[in-house]
Amino acid sequence: MAPVVPRTPYWRLAHLPPRLSWDDVRRAIDAIGKATPIDLRDRAVLLLLATTGIRNGELRALQLRDIDWRTGEVFVRRTKGKRDRVAPLIEETGAALADYILRARPNVDSQHLFLSFTPPVGPFKSASPVSRIVRKRLRHGGIELGRVAGAHLLRHSLATQLVGRRRPINEVADLLGHRSINTTALYVKVAASQLAEVALPFPGGAA
Repeated sequence: MAPVVPRTPYWRLAHLPPRLSWDDVRRAIDAIGKATPIDLRDRAVLLLLATTGIRNGELRALQLRDIDWRTGEVFVRRTKGKRDRVAPLIEETGAALADYILRARPNVDSQHLFLSFTPPVGPFKSASPVSRIVRKRLRHGGIELGRVAGAHLLRHSLATQLVGRRRPINEVADLLGHRSINTTALYVKVAASQLAEVALPFPGGAA
């Protein structure tokens, strides 16, 4: 019978993206202290992820020369779409980065921006350490985590926030580095207030 049983349809981008409210993200960032080098690094990591939406691999690939302090921009190389792009560097994130570089970053022969403090000191070799930083800091901020709780959760959260603020969808797509605007349109599904404006009336009137 198995060959004649119809398969359950699976529609691409039919799921809802996991995300956090900005209040939750803000609470987790504010819970990070500034007493140790690890605190300074982790605060800079979370702020950069939360305000630029860069991916885990893009963050690990960042080098010191990719931060343009004069223009307030981050040059993102080696993207998933094989294209370079520029992300804005807001004042708070820039200050956290400067604090980390000047007060906490190990003085080693490496141009990578973020370094592991675990010997041998150097750039992160895989996605796992960055994901652990995000999970640790979110939990410390009292955030209950689901299955997705790494850098991509902060990326989803930023995109959802921007769409909710009615930023143009093509602007959000450019920030995230999406090649197709259809990928970015996924976040419209969680913009309840905007969806309500285009919803058709329920047949027979409201219950």
